[in-house]
Amino acid sequence: MFQDLTFWQLIAKGGWTMVVLLLFSLVSWFIIFERAIRFSMAKLDLEHFMLKIKKMVQTKKPVEAGDLCQETPGPVAATLKAGLRYFARGPVSAREAMERVSALELIRLEHLLSTLATIGSISPFVGLFGTVLGIITAFSALADSSAAGASVVASGIAEALIATAAGLFTAVPAVIAYNYFVRRVTRFDTEMATAASDLLDDMYGSNELQQANYTYSRRGES
Repeated sequence: MFQDLTFWQLIAKGGWTMVVLLLFSLVSWFIIFERAIRFSMAKLDLEHFMLKIKKMVQTKKPVEAGDLCQETPGPVAATLKAGLRYFARGPVSAREAMERVSALELIRLEHLLSTLATIGSISPFVGLFGTVLGIITAFSALADSSAAGASVVASGIAEALIATAAGLFTAVPAVIAYNYFVRRVTRFDTEMATAASDLLDDMYGSNELQQANYTYSRRGES
């Protein structure tokens, strides 16, 4: 029935909801490609990178370590750079600086993901709404027709179901991509926290860091 139709003719048969779903699909794929590029650029060999940073810190070269972080893209390097910038002010200032930067980096990583989740959630309902409208139209045509039988409404119902198929076609990639990106964000969050903790240990040592932790907790209670 539809094998000879062009793409735009198929959209026209699905009704105005197909236009909405087409827009949703375009936005969804834009976000998927944009986030994929952003996350790919932020990818980092954490173990190798931390070995370099630790070596520089242990040899009393915080400036060189900061330069390395400046040259390295990604949220982990940005977080460590903030700690190295506040190195001279003590562990409490360094910790707070890294926490501020890691929070901002998480916001950047999560950018547009809520939109992707919304598209994945509502697209099937938009498609279902288009199908309901199409079925109502098909049975209305049956009521106005002198002929009876399934053949009268078969074409209308088939056209109506295009909207449901389009809704699922839009939603499935969006949901898969959203779940994948959320896992990547969680991994970045863990890497930032782990790297920041390791850097504090190397910069200040366990005794000074324990005292800083006590001071930091007392500050939070006040």
